[in-house]
Amino acid sequence: MTTIRSNCPRCGPVDMDPEKVRLYRRELRSEYTFVCPVCGDFVVKGADARIIGLLSGAGVKDASKHPEDIPKPDAPPLTIDDLIEFHFEIEDL
Repeated sequence: MTTIRSNCPRCGPVDMDPEKVRLYRRELRSEYTFVCPVCGDFVVKGADARIIGLLSGAGVKDASKHPEDIPKPDAPPLTIDDLIEFHFEIEDL
């Protein structure tokens, strides 16, 4: 199996399986994302044509073409009450 190597801003070089990486091809700026397997940070990196080719060749799916493959959060959607509560919490900071 192919391994993707990228850099986490906190941990440095990290290796992942292709299914742990999401590629988003956009007209103005393409990028890829992953959750660092070491520290758990969400990382976003720019992707030029060379990076897109390498990631695609390694088996990373284009998430903009396969939105059904994007992981869904386990939490329920935010409500207006959540937003109001958040507003008051940050107001006190």
